[in-house]
Formats: sequence, C-alpha cells, structure tokens
Amino acid sequence: MNESTCACGFVPTDDYHLTDHLGEVFIPADDRASDGQLHAEVARDGSRAAGRALACLCGYRAADGAALDAHLLAVFASSSQAGPDGRPHGLRREGSGVDPG
Repeated sequence: MNESTCACGFVPTDDYHLTDHLGEVFIPADDRASDGQLHAEVARDGSRAAGRALACLCGYRAADGAALDAHLLAVFASSSQAGPDGRPHGLRREGSGVDPG
C-alpha cells in the first residue's frame, strides 16, 4: 500500500504509517475475526532465517511483512471500509470523492 492519506483524514508520518493506522482501526484487541478464528503474527524467536515466510495464527504464510499486513487487513476490514467508529477508513485517492468526515 503506498503512503497516502486515509479516507478519515489521517495523514501518515515518518514513524506511523497508513497500514499501522488501519490495523489499529480494524484489528480487535483479541485478534479474533467475526468467524471466531484468531489472526495475528506468530511469535518469532529472533533467529528468522533470510527468506523464511512470516506466518499468521490461522496458518497463512506471507513472504514479507507487507503481505502479512495485507492478509490481516483483508480479514478484519469491513467490505464497506467503515471502522467501528462509523467513519470510512482506507486509502484515499485524489478525486475519489471520499469525504473525510
């Protein structure tokens, strides 16, 4: 996901990216999806070999952190992209007509 603004008006900073913001909006504290399945990065022991895939608790294996983030957002974000706060969240594209609310 390229760094842009969120439909809610959030603007990423050097230390806080759009993916981080969307994760905080959509991923519940217990990491449990609506079907009851847990989704979160499997703990690493710090000795991860180069090229070894990252894994989700559900068994999904991702080639890198961006792919794991995409998996988690796909699982937790609503199809309407509305967050629990009722506001739209997602990549805002120029001319999209999305009102940041």
